[in-house]
Amino acid sequence: MAYIPHDKFAQKAKEKGYRARSAYKLLDLQKKFQLLKKGDVVLDLGAAPGSWMQVVSQIIGEQGRVAGVDISPIETLGFPNVQTFQKSIADKDFAGFLAGKGYKTFDVALSDIAPNTTGIKSRDEALSHELSMRVLETATHVLKKKGNLVIKVFEGPETPRLMKEAKKHFSRVHLAKPMASTKGSKELFLIAQNFLQNGQMA
Repeated sequence: MAYIPHDKFAQKAKEKGYRARSAYKLLDLQKKFQLLKKGDVVLDLGAAPGSWMQVVSQIIGEQGRVAGVDISPIETLGFPNVQTFQKSIADKDFAGFLAGKGYKTFDVALSDIAPNTTGIKSRDEALSHELSMRVLETATHVLKKKGNLVIKVFEGPETPRLMKEAKKHFSRVHLAKPMASTKGSKELFLIAQNFLQNGQMA
């Protein structure tokens, strides 16, 4: 990735060997919400270029596993507890695909996915909301009871609807803005903890 000069988080990422500054977003969320623990099985959606998997791999340890999925190929990390797959979350067989790879259920699902923007504000907000709802729906199919979920969202008029839907499935739902998020950006992260039950979204 291209590191932005004079950006302290980009510089820290480069020094620590993280593939992107976004590693510090996840580290901040982990510190605040304790989303991940040793031995967890984790799904990382929109995983390229791999910085979140680097963070997750360190936290979950040798007994944990992380499946990183992206529509773009991901350069191998070389960690024994990390597997990567090139696949779109929009595919109807997505959950079945994961199960076929040995990942039927997860303790945590993470999504740093962002839509391809058009430059048209209303359209981009709609695309972001649609993608976030897709991630939430996927999580309701693959998370274990009491599991946790993180979704990157771009705040807009549909954000309250996403929050409302998440509250149907999780006992604790928050919006958070990590320190590494760019100032002035509408980027937020929906934190949903303690998944209540399996089942399809209405």
